[in-house]
Amino acid sequence: MLGTGVEKYMDSLAQGLVSFGDTVKMLAVLRPDEKELIGFLETYRPWVIPFPVLHDSKPENWLGRKCVTLLEILRCLSPNCRRVLEGARFFQASTASIASLERLLSKEKPTVVVFAHLDVNLYPLALSLLEQHQPYGIIAHGREVGRLPNNKTYDLVRREVMLKGASWIAANSRHTKSLLETWRVPSERVKIVHPPISEDAIRESAVFRPAPRDGGDLSLVTICRLDKGKGIDLVMRALTILAARGIPYRYTVGGDGSERKFLEALVDELGLRDKVHFKGAVEGEEKWHLLRNADVFVMPSREEGFGIAFIEAAAFGVPAVGSRTGGIPDAVVDGQTGILVPEGTAEGLADALTFLYRKPEIRKQMGRAARERARTQFSPITIAGRFREEASNGVRY
Repeated sequence: MLGTGVEKYMDSLAQGLVSFGDTVKMLAVLRPDEKELIGFLETYRPWVIPFPVLHDSKPENWLGRKCVTLLEILRCLSPNCRRVLEGARFFQASTASIASLERLLSKEKPTVVVFAHLDVNLYPLALSLLEQHQPYGIIAHGREVGRLPNNKTYDLVRREVMLKGASWIAANSRHTKSLLETWRVPSERVKIVHPPISEDAIRESAVFRPAPRDGGDLSLVTICRLDKGKGIDLVMRALTILAARGIPYRYTVGGDGSERKFLEALVDELGLRDKVHFKGAVEGEEKWHLLRNADVFVMPSREEGFGIAFIEAAAFGVPAVGSRTGGIPDAVVDGQTGILVPEGTAEGLADALTFLYRKPEIRKQMGRAARERARTQFSPITIAGRFREEASNGVRY
Protein backbone atom coordinates (compact mmCIF):
# COMPACT_ATOMS: atom_id res chain seq x y z
CA MET A 1 0.00 0.00 0.00
CA LEU A 2 1.22 3.50 -0.75
CA GLY A 3 2.19 5.59 2.24
CA THR A 4 1.46 9.33 2.05
CA GLY A 5 -1.95 10.94 2.15
CA VAL A 6 -1.55 12.28 -1.40
CA GLU A 7 -0.61 8.82 -2.69
CA LYS A 8 -3.63 7.23 -1.00
CA TYR A 9 -5.87 9.99 -2.35
CA MET A 10 -4.69 9.38 -5.91
CA ASP A 11 -4.93 5.61 -5.54
CA SER A 12 -8.58 5.82 -4.42
CA LEU A 13 -9.40 8.43 -7.06
CA ALA A 14 -7.86 6.29 -9.80
CA GLN A 15 -9.90 3.29 -8.67
CA GLY A 16 -13.05 5.39 -8.84
CA LEU A 17 -12.25 6.69 -12.33
CA VAL A 18 -11.46 3.18 -13.57
CA SER A 19 -14.90 2.10 -12.27
CA PHE A 20 -16.42 4.58 -14.73
CA GLY A 21 -14.50 2.95 -17.57
CA ASP A 22 -12.02 5.82 -17.89
CA THR A 23 -8.48 5.12 -19.00
CA VAL A 24 -6.18 6.23 -16.20
CA LYS A 25 -2.41 6.29 -16.06
CA MET A 26 -0.88 7.42 -12.78
CA LEU A 27 2.76 8.48 -13.01
CA ALA A 28 4.53 7.77 -9.72
CA VAL A 29 7.31 10.38 -9.61
CA LEU A 30 10.41 9.08 -7.83
CA ARG A 31 14.20 9.09 -8.02
CA PRO A 32 15.92 6.73 -10.47
CA ASP A 33 17.91 5.16 -7.61
CA GLU A 34 14.76 3.98 -5.78
CA LYS A 35 15.01 0.56 -7.41
CA GLU A 36 13.01 -1.35 -4.80
CA LEU A 37 10.09 1.09 -4.98
CA ILE A 38 10.19 1.06 -8.78
CA GLY A 39 9.95 -2.74 -8.72
CA PHE A 40 6.99 -2.62 -6.34
CA LEU A 41 5.11 -0.04 -8.41
CA GLU A 42 5.61 -1.99 -11.63
CA THR A 43 3.31 -4.69 -10.25
CA TYR A 44 1.16 -2.60 -7.87
CA ARG A 45 -1.72 -1.49 -10.11
CA PRO A 46 -2.13 -1.83 -13.88
CA TRP A 47 -2.59 1.94 -14.20
CA VAL A 48 0.51 2.92 -12.18
CA ILE A 49 3.67 3.80 -14.13
CA PRO A 50 6.93 4.48 -12.25
CA PHE A 51 8.26 7.80 -13.58
CA PRO A 52 11.88 8.42 -12.49
CA VAL A 53 12.72 12.13 -12.38
CA LEU A 54 16.01 13.87 -11.68
CA HIS A 55 15.76 17.43 -10.46
CA ASP A 56 18.24 20.07 -11.55
CA SER A 57 21.07 20.67 -9.08
CA LYS A 58 22.49 24.11 -8.39
CA PRO A 59 26.13 25.17 -7.94
CA GLU A 60 27.33 25.05 -4.36
CA ASN A 61 28.81 28.55 -4.35
CA TRP A 62 26.54 31.48 -3.48
CA LEU A 63 27.00 33.42 -6.72
CA GLY A 64 26.40 30.37 -8.89
CA ARG A 65 23.19 29.52 -7.01
CA LYS A 66 21.93 33.08 -7.39
CA CYS A 67 22.62 33.07 -11.12
CA VAL A 68 20.81 29.77 -11.69
CA THR A 69 17.89 30.99 -9.56
CA LEU A 70 17.60 34.05 -11.82
CA LEU A 71 17.70 31.79 -14.87
CA GLU A 72 14.88 29.71 -13.37
CA ILE A 73 12.75 32.84 -13.10
CA LEU A 74 13.50 33.74 -16.74
CA ARG A 75 12.67 30.17 -17.73
CA CYS A 76 9.23 30.60 -16.20
CA LEU A 77 8.49 34.08 -17.53
CA SER A 78 9.84 33.98 -21.08
CA PRO A 79 9.16 31.22 -23.63
CA ASN A 80 12.09 32.44 -25.73
CA CYS A 81 14.46 32.24 -22.78
CA ARG A 82 13.00 28.84 -21.93
CA ARG A 83 13.96 27.36 -25.29
CA VAL A 84 17.52 28.63 -24.94
CA LEU A 85 17.96 27.68 -21.28
CA GLU A 86 16.77 24.11 -21.70
CA GLY A 87 19.95 23.45 -23.63
CA ALA A 88 22.10 24.73 -20.76
CA ARG A 89 23.95 22.26 -18.55
CA PHE A 90 22.21 23.61 -15.41
CA PHE A 91 18.90 22.25 -16.69
CA GLN A 92 19.99 18.95 -18.22
CA ALA A 93 18.17 16.80 -15.65
CA SER A 94 14.78 18.47 -16.05
CA THR A 95 15.19 18.62 -19.84
CA ALA A 96 15.64 14.84 -19.85
CA SER A 97 12.51 14.47 -17.71
CA ILE A 98 10.57 16.70 -20.11
CA ALA A 99 11.66 14.50 -23.01
CA SER A 100 10.46 11.39 -21.15
CA LEU A 101 7.11 13.04 -20.44
CA GLU A 102 6.68 14.12 -24.05
CA ARG A 103 7.33 10.58 -25.29
CA LEU A 104 4.75 9.25 -22.85
CA LEU A 105 2.17 11.88 -23.83
CA SER A 106 2.72 11.10 -27.50
CA LYS A 107 2.00 7.46 -26.77
CA GLU A 108 -0.96 7.84 -24.39
CA LYS A 109 -2.58 10.99 -25.88
CA PRO A 110 -4.36 12.03 -22.65
CA THR A 111 -7.30 14.43 -22.58
CA VAL A 112 -5.93 16.08 -19.47
CA VAL A 113 -2.88 15.71 -17.21
CA VAL A 114 -3.28 16.05 -13.44
CA PHE A 115 -0.63 17.07 -10.92
CA ALA A 116 -1.45 15.22 -7.69
CA HIS A 117 -0.28 18.26 -5.71
CA LEU A 118 1.60 21.49 -6.27
CA ASP A 119 5.17 20.21 -6.41
CA VAL A 120 7.35 23.16 -7.46
CA ASN A 121 10.13 20.76 -8.45
CA LEU A 122 7.92 19.69 -11.34
CA TYR A 123 7.51 23.19 -12.74
CA PRO A 124 9.58 22.33 -15.89
CA LEU A 125 6.98 19.69 -16.76
CA ALA A 126 4.19 22.25 -16.38
CA LEU A 127 6.09 24.63 -18.68
CA SER A 128 6.35 21.86 -21.27
CA LEU A 129 2.62 21.17 -21.09
CA LEU A 130 1.87 24.87 -21.59
CA GLU A 131 4.16 24.94 -24.63
CA GLN A 132 2.30 21.98 -26.13
CA HIS A 133 -1.16 23.40 -25.27
CA GLN A 134 -1.79 20.24 -23.25
CA PRO A 135 -4.46 20.97 -20.59
CA TYR A 136 -3.52 20.12 -17.04
CA GLY A 137 -5.13 20.34 -13.65
CA ILE A 138 -3.75 20.48 -10.11
CA ILE A 139 -5.14 18.95 -6.92
CA ALA A 140 -4.60 21.39 -4.05
CA HIS A 141 -4.44 19.99 -0.52
CA GLY A 142 -3.83 23.07 1.62
CA ARG A 143 -0.53 24.30 2.97
CA GLU A 144 1.40 23.82 -0.28
CA VAL A 145 -0.69 26.49 -2.03
CA GLY A 146 -0.45 29.02 0.79
CA ARG A 147 1.70 32.12 0.52
CA LEU A 148 4.15 31.93 3.40
CA PRO A 149 6.18 34.90 4.71
CA ASN A 150 9.46 33.06 4.06
CA ASN A 151 8.68 32.15 0.42
CA LYS A 152 11.53 33.12 -1.89
CA THR A 153 10.80 35.10 -5.05
CA TYR A 154 11.79 32.27 -7.38
CA ASP A 155 9.60 29.86 -5.40
CA LEU A 156 6.62 32.20 -5.75
CA VAL A 157 7.26 32.54 -9.49
CA ARG A 158 7.33 28.76 -9.97
CA ARG A 159 4.15 28.27 -7.96
CA GLU A 160 2.35 31.06 -9.77
CA VAL A 161 3.24 29.82 -13.26
CA MET A 162 1.99 26.33 -12.39
CA LEU A 163 -1.25 27.55 -10.78
CA LYS A 164 -2.15 30.17 -13.37
CA GLY A 165 -1.34 27.80 -16.23
CA ALA A 166 -3.72 25.14 -14.92
CA SER A 167 -7.03 24.64 -16.72
CA TRP A 168 -8.60 23.91 -13.35
CA ILE A 169 -7.59 23.34 -9.75
CA ALA A 170 -9.41 20.90 -7.49
CA ALA A 171 -9.30 22.30 -3.94
CA ASN A 172 -9.93 19.75 -1.22
CA SER A 173 -11.92 22.21 0.93
CA ARG A 174 -13.33 25.72 1.10
CA HIS A 175 -10.31 26.68 3.18
CA THR A 176 -7.91 25.54 0.47
CA LYS A 177 -9.95 27.43 -2.11
CA SER A 178 -9.51 30.59 -0.04
CA LEU A 179 -5.73 30.05 -0.09
CA LEU A 180 -5.85 29.80 -3.89
CA GLU A 181 -7.67 33.13 -4.09
CA THR A 182 -4.49 34.88 -2.90
CA TRP A 183 -2.87 33.85 -6.21
CA ARG A 184 -5.65 35.59 -8.18
CA VAL A 185 -6.54 32.41 -10.00
CA PRO A 186 -9.93 33.00 -11.70
CA SER A 187 -12.58 31.62 -9.37
CA GLU A 188 -14.28 29.65 -12.15
CA ARG A 189 -11.14 27.55 -12.49
CA VAL A 190 -11.14 26.50 -8.81
CA LYS A 191 -13.42 23.55 -8.02
CA ILE A 192 -14.02 22.08 -4.58
CA VAL A 193 -13.61 18.32 -4.75
CA HIS A 194 -13.24 16.58 -1.40
CA PRO A 195 -10.85 13.61 -1.15
CA PRO A 196 -12.29 10.08 -1.15
CA ILE A 197 -11.89 7.42 1.48
CA SER A 198 -10.48 4.10 0.32
CA GLU A 199 -12.38 1.11 -1.00
CA ASP A 200 -10.95 -0.78 1.97
CA ALA A 201 -12.65 1.64 4.38
CA ILE A 202 -15.95 1.28 2.49
CA ARG A 203 -15.70 -2.52 2.52
CA GLU A 204 -14.59 -2.88 6.14
CA SER A 205 -17.27 -0.51 7.42
CA ALA A 206 -20.08 -2.22 5.48
CA VAL A 207 -21.42 -3.95 8.59
CA PHE A 208 -22.33 -1.38 11.22
CA ARG A 209 -21.84 -2.64 14.78
CA PRO A 210 -22.17 0.28 17.22
CA ALA A 211 -20.52 -0.67 20.49
CA PRO A 212 -23.02 -0.63 23.41
CA ARG A 213 -21.02 1.25 26.01
CA ASP A 214 -23.60 3.35 27.85
CA GLY A 215 -22.18 4.22 31.24
CA GLY A 216 -18.78 2.64 30.59
CA ASP A 217 -15.46 4.22 29.69
CA LEU A 218 -15.58 6.74 26.87
CA SER A 219 -13.38 5.20 24.18
CA LEU A 220 -11.43 7.94 22.39
CA VAL A 221 -9.17 7.40 19.39
CA THR A 222 -6.88 9.44 17.16
CA ILE A 223 -5.17 8.05 14.06
CA CYS A 224 -2.82 10.49 12.39
CA ARG A 225 0.76 11.54 11.87
CA LEU A 226 2.09 12.72 15.22
CA ASP A 227 3.25 16.28 14.69
CA LYS A 228 2.52 19.50 16.53
CA GLY A 229 -0.10 20.61 14.03
CA LYS A 230 -2.47 17.77 14.97
CA GLY A 231 -3.04 19.15 18.48
CA ILE A 232 -2.69 15.85 20.33
CA ASP A 233 -1.10 17.71 23.25
CA LEU A 234 -4.42 19.54 23.68
CA VAL A 235 -6.21 16.21 23.93
CA MET A 236 -3.88 15.18 26.77
CA ARG A 237 -4.65 18.38 28.68
CA ALA A 238 -8.37 17.94 28.04
CA LEU A 239 -8.16 14.44 29.52
CA THR A 240 -7.01 15.84 32.87
CA ILE A 241 -10.19 17.95 32.89
CA LEU A 242 -12.31 14.86 32.16
CA ALA A 243 -10.65 13.05 35.04
CA ALA A 244 -11.39 15.97 37.37
CA ARG A 245 -15.04 15.75 36.31
CA GLY A 246 -15.15 12.06 37.14
CA ILE A 247 -15.62 10.94 33.52
CA PRO A 248 -14.08 7.51 32.83
CA TYR A 249 -12.24 7.21 29.54
CA ARG A 250 -9.48 5.47 27.65
CA TYR A 251 -7.53 7.06 24.82
CA THR A 252 -5.73 5.24 22.01
CA VAL A 253 -3.33 7.04 19.67
CA GLY A 254 -2.46 5.38 16.37
CA GLY A 255 0.38 6.88 14.38
CA ASP A 256 3.99 7.92 14.61
CA GLY A 257 5.97 11.06 13.98
CA SER A 258 8.28 13.75 15.29
CA GLU A 259 6.11 14.60 18.32
CA ARG A 260 5.75 11.10 19.73
CA LYS A 261 8.52 11.38 22.34
CA PHE A 262 7.21 14.76 23.47
CA LEU A 263 3.67 13.39 23.77
CA GLU A 264 4.80 10.32 25.73
CA ALA A 265 6.69 12.61 28.13
CA LEU A 266 3.59 14.80 28.47
CA VAL A 267 1.48 11.74 29.31
CA ASP A 268 3.89 10.90 32.14
CA GLU A 269 3.98 14.51 33.32
CA LEU A 270 0.18 14.65 33.51
CA GLY A 271 -0.13 11.23 35.14
CA LEU A 272 -2.10 9.67 32.29
CA ARG A 273 0.03 6.61 31.61
CA ASP A 274 -2.71 4.13 32.63
CA LYS A 275 -5.29 5.78 30.39
CA VAL A 276 -3.36 6.65 27.22
CA HIS A 277 -1.96 4.03 24.86
CA PHE A 278 0.33 4.70 21.90
CA LYS A 279 0.00 2.09 19.16
CA GLY A 280 2.58 3.41 16.72
CA ALA A 281 1.86 3.34 12.98
CA VAL A 282 -1.33 1.40 12.25
CA GLU A 283 -2.67 0.15 8.92
CA GLY A 284 -5.12 -2.41 7.64
CA GLU A 285 -7.04 -4.54 10.10
CA GLU A 286 -5.43 -2.94 13.16
CA LYS A 287 -6.65 0.48 12.03
CA TRP A 288 -10.17 -0.76 11.32
CA HIS A 289 -10.25 -2.51 14.71
CA LEU A 290 -9.47 0.76 16.50
CA LEU A 291 -12.25 2.57 14.66
CA ARG A 292 -14.81 -0.20 15.21
CA ASN A 293 -14.25 0.03 18.95
CA ALA A 294 -14.18 3.82 19.33
CA ASP A 295 -16.90 6.09 20.69
CA VAL A 296 -15.34 9.36 19.50
CA PHE A 297 -12.58 10.31 17.06
CA VAL A 298 -10.72 13.34 18.35
CA MET A 299 -8.18 15.50 16.48
CA PRO A 300 -8.10 19.24 17.34
CA SER A 301 -5.68 20.19 14.56
CA ARG A 302 -4.10 23.62 14.51
CA GLU A 303 -3.79 23.37 10.74
CA GLU A 304 -5.59 21.00 8.38
CA GLY A 305 -6.28 21.24 4.65
CA PHE A 306 -9.23 18.86 5.01
CA GLY A 307 -8.86 15.90 7.37
CA ILE A 308 -9.68 12.61 5.63
CA ALA A 309 -9.10 10.81 8.95
CA PHE A 310 -12.39 12.27 10.20
CA ILE A 311 -14.23 10.75 7.23
CA GLU A 312 -12.60 7.33 7.68
CA ALA A 313 -13.76 7.32 11.31
CA ALA A 314 -17.20 8.50 10.22
CA ALA A 315 -17.54 5.53 7.86
CA PHE A 316 -17.43 3.31 10.96
CA GLY A 317 -20.13 5.36 12.69
CA VAL A 318 -17.71 7.27 14.90
CA PRO A 319 -18.57 10.95 15.49
CA ALA A 320 -15.69 13.41 15.72
CA VAL A 321 -14.45 16.28 17.82
CA GLY A 322 -12.15 18.65 15.96
CA SER A 323 -11.15 22.28 15.85
CA ARG A 324 -12.98 24.92 13.86
CA THR A 325 -9.98 25.63 11.67
CA GLY A 326 -8.70 25.07 8.13
CA GLY A 327 -10.69 22.52 6.14
CA ILE A 328 -12.07 20.61 9.13
CA PRO A 329 -15.55 22.22 8.87
CA ASP A 330 -15.83 20.53 5.45
CA ALA A 331 -15.00 17.15 7.01
CA VAL A 332 -17.08 17.45 10.20
CA VAL A 333 -20.58 18.98 10.12
CA ASP A 334 -20.79 20.74 13.48
CA GLY A 335 -23.73 19.46 15.53
CA GLN A 336 -24.60 16.75 13.00
CA THR A 337 -21.60 14.42 12.52
CA GLY A 338 -19.55 15.73 15.42
CA ILE A 339 -18.60 18.83 17.36
CA LEU A 340 -16.17 21.59 16.39
CA VAL A 341 -14.42 23.65 19.05
CA PRO A 342 -12.31 26.82 18.92
CA GLU A 343 -8.70 26.15 18.00
CA GLY A 344 -6.23 25.67 20.85
CA THR A 345 -8.66 25.33 23.78
CA ALA A 346 -8.30 22.27 26.00
CA GLU A 347 -11.31 23.45 28.04
CA GLY A 348 -13.54 23.62 24.96
CA LEU A 349 -12.32 20.18 23.88
CA ALA A 350 -13.11 18.76 27.33
CA ASP A 351 -16.60 20.33 27.23
CA ALA A 352 -17.35 18.67 23.87
CA LEU A 353 -16.14 15.27 25.09
CA THR A 354 -18.12 15.69 28.33
CA PHE A 355 -21.28 16.42 26.34
CA LEU A 356 -20.83 13.33 24.15
CA TYR A 357 -20.23 11.15 27.23
CA ARG A 358 -23.29 12.43 29.05
CA LYS A 359 -25.52 12.32 25.95
CA PRO A 360 -24.96 8.81 24.51
CA GLU A 361 -28.08 8.94 22.34
CA ILE A 362 -26.94 12.15 20.66
CA ARG A 363 -23.49 10.63 20.24
CA LYS A 364 -24.96 7.58 18.51
CA GLN A 365 -27.22 9.76 16.36
CA MET A 366 -24.18 11.75 15.24
CA GLY A 367 -22.38 8.49 14.52
CA ARG A 368 -25.20 7.27 12.29
CA ALA A 369 -25.32 10.58 10.41
CA ALA A 370 -21.54 10.56 10.03
CA ARG A 371 -21.58 7.03 8.62
CA GLU A 372 -24.29 7.80 6.10
CA ARG A 373 -22.48 10.93 4.91
CA ALA A 374 -19.08 9.23 4.65
CA ARG A 375 -20.29 6.19 2.74
CA THR A 376 -22.57 8.07 0.31
CA GLN A 377 -20.63 11.29 -0.28
CA PHE A 378 -16.97 10.24 0.05
CA SER A 379 -16.73 6.86 -1.67
CA PRO A 380 -14.13 6.64 -4.47
CA ILE A 381 -16.78 6.32 -7.18
CA THR A 382 -18.78 9.31 -5.86
CA ILE A 383 -15.72 11.56 -5.66
CA ALA A 384 -14.44 10.29 -9.03
CA GLY A 385 -17.79 11.24 -10.59
CA ARG A 386 -17.49 14.78 -9.28
CA PHE A 387 -13.83 14.95 -10.25
CA ARG A 388 -14.39 13.88 -13.86
CA GLU A 389 -17.33 16.28 -14.19
CA GLU A 390 -15.33 19.24 -12.92
CA ALA A 391 -12.25 18.25 -14.94
CA SER A 392 -14.18 18.03 -18.19
CA ASN A 393 -15.96 21.33 -17.51
CA GLY A 394 -12.73 23.09 -16.65
CA VAL A 395 -10.55 22.03 -19.59
CA ARG A 396 -9.32 24.96 -21.71
CA TYR A 397 -7.96 24.05 -25.14
